[in-house]
Amino acid sequence: MKVRTYRETDEHAVLDLWERAGVSRPWLDLRAEIHEKRKRDPMLFLVAGDDRPKGTTGPGVILGSVMGAYDGRRGWVYHLAVEPDHQVRGIGRALMAELESRMVAQGVRKLNLQVRADNLGVAAFYEKIGYTDEHLTSFGKWLKPPDRT
Repeated sequence: MKVRTYRETDEHAVLDLWERAGVSRPWLDLRAEIHEKRKRDPMLFLVAGDDRPKGTTGPGVILGSVMGAYDGRRGWVYHLAVEPDHQVRGIGRALMAELESRMVAQGVRKLNLQVRADNLGVAAFYEKIGYTDEHLTSFGKWLKPPDRT
């Protein structure tokens, strides 16, 4: 398994992965998020899997992905996803380790992420790799409400 920077040819595989892994929500335009992510901090958008065989085109097999962002003050983690049949094999851990390394190289001192309150398995994963529940309440406000299709 190899962790590398996302490539444009990975889009369909990553979108399919996010659907299977439960990242997608009706109000999220994940394709638009990918396009915006590629404009900002593209080195913080990672995929893991088996690279494509030499002489072929396409993304190879994508088993995991994560988006990172740096706002100048804190680093953020978005959409960590691992293929459901490949979870608990170290893919999420490898993605996070590479993301953390890249964040440190950019001068990030603290990394934040949010986990839905009912997603206990994901919360346990983050605790195992050194993250702590800071017991904060997250507030949000839609400035432009999403299309709910």
